[in-house]
This record gives sequence, C-alpha cells and structure tokens, in this order.
Amino acid sequence: MLQITDRDGQSAMDVMRVLNDLDTGIIHHLSWFKRAHRTLVCDQPALAKDMAEDAHLHCDFGLWYHHPDREHEFAQVSAFAAIGDLHQSMHALARDLLQRRTAQLPISCSDYDRFMERSIAFKLALRHVQYDIIKSMCIVDPLTGAWNRHGMYARLGEEQERMIRSSDPCCLCMMDLDFFKAVNDTYGHPVGDEVLRATVHLMSSVLRKYDSIFRYGGEEFLICMPRTPLDQAESILERLRRRLEETPVLLKSGQKITITASFGVAPMLLGVDIQETLESSDYALLCAKSSGRNRVCVWGK
Repeated sequence: MLQITDRDGQSAMDVMRVLNDLDTGIIHHLSWFKRAHRTLVCDQPALAKDMAEDAHLHCDFGLWYHHPDREHEFAQVSAFAAIGDLHQSMHALARDLLQRRTAQLPISCSDYDRFMERSIAFKLALRHVQYDIIKSMCIVDPLTGAWNRHGMYARLGEEQERMIRSSDPCCLCMMDLDFFKAVNDTYGHPVGDEVLRATVHLMSSVLRKYDSIFRYGGEEFLICMPRTPLDQAESILERLRRRLEETPVLLKSGQKITITASFGVAPMLLGVDIQETLESSDYALLCAKSSGRNRVCVWGK
C-alpha cells in the first residue's frame, strides 16, 4: 500500500495527481492494445515500432512508464515496478503475433491465448496499482495532507514493533493550535483551512524526514518522533514552537495571522499500550495550556 508520510511522502492532492497520471498511462496502453488488435484482425500493416525488439520502450505507455519522473512519483507504490516486466513480455508476445501476421503465417490459438493472458495480467496489475493509490487516500487528511487517525494507529503500531526489535526510543507529541476558534470566528472557516494547511507545511519543514504528522482532530495534531529520546524531542519541539510563533501565515488576501501552539510530549515505553502513551501526551498538552499556552510540556517533568 502506498504510504503517505510527512515530507518525503505525498499529500492528498499529490495522490490525486499521481492517480490522474496513472489514468493517462492506462489510456496510452488501451490505445496501443486497440491498435494491435486492429492490425491482427483487420490485416492492417503493423507499425515499425511495434515490431522492434524494444517495442515496449517506444509505445506511448512505455514512454510514459520509463520517463524519469515516474520512478520518483511511484517510488512508494510497491506494485508499480512489477508492471514494467509484464509490459515488456506482453509486447514480446504481441511482436511475435504481428510478425506472423506480416509474413502471412497462421497464428495458433495457443500463441494468441498466451498474448491475451499476459495482457489481462498486465491490466490487472495496473488496476492493483490504482487500488493501492486509492486505498492510501483513505488514511490521509484531504485538507492538510497529514495522516488521519485511521492511518495513525497503523503507523504507531509499526513504530511500537520497531521499538521492540531495536529498543530505540520514540516519543509522541500532542500539538494544539492556540485560540484557533478565534481564527474561524474572526476570519471564517476558509481562512482557518488556510492556516491548518500552512501549519502542516511549516511543521514538515522543521521536523525530520522520518517524523510523522497526524491530524488528530480539528486543530489538534499528533507527531510521532522515532529514534528520539525525550530530551531531544523536547528540543526539536521547542524549535518548532518558535518557528510557528515567528512565522505569520500569509493568507491569499495578503493578510498575515500569527499562530502559536501548545505541545505535550511523552515517551513510548515497551510494554505500555499506545493509547496510554497518547493519554500521557494529552495530559502534558493540558499542562502546557493551563500554564499559559505557547509552550512545550514534557510528561512527568
């Protein structure tokens, strides 16, 4: 399944763009498939590029698939690499059929069946890639591009298993935007949405590549910080707090809004349920709020 993660992952809008791009590739393939069948059935001359040894590189789908952008764009879709081999072998079988047709030799049912079976397998593989991408959208918050709570528990479970194997520390942080209701009440919800998107963007720029951001609800976010002891997590979060305070959100209208946030951080511990750690970080967040907001509080400190 495509993993939508922080800065190196993809936002919901990025996933839609990838999905639309895949549709383009599928349309290219269907156009070629139609042309190949027309050549076989209607006894039309085959195109030279379809008869080439490397025909899979010259068809419109091949040009799309092997474009340098595809490797990065679909890097996290595990099923994407497999369709390259299927596509190449499908073209090899098609080339054999077209060569026989051009030489006016008979085409056996078994040869045709092999081509069709490979074509069907290729089409199913394309659909599997589509499914992986669509499924990933179910765990992404469409407004901010952060993970949503459905994706959160799976990700935290993976991190807990990693902790068991490696004994590396991990911290969870609850973050809440201060007085966010006043933003919605004063400027309206569309502006509030702008602020949320800008906040996640800034968080992604400050946090590390392997940290994960989840929209926990409303203006509240959870940050998972793998391989991070508590004192280091506190330092990173303090840097994030200052950046939020010092970086006004520039609205489409040209207005600027200064946003601050409160943070509560707690360590994940071996043998302690994830929900209990979430509650500890939430208690630390309540401490930050009751102490004046715009600060980082550490559980148990």
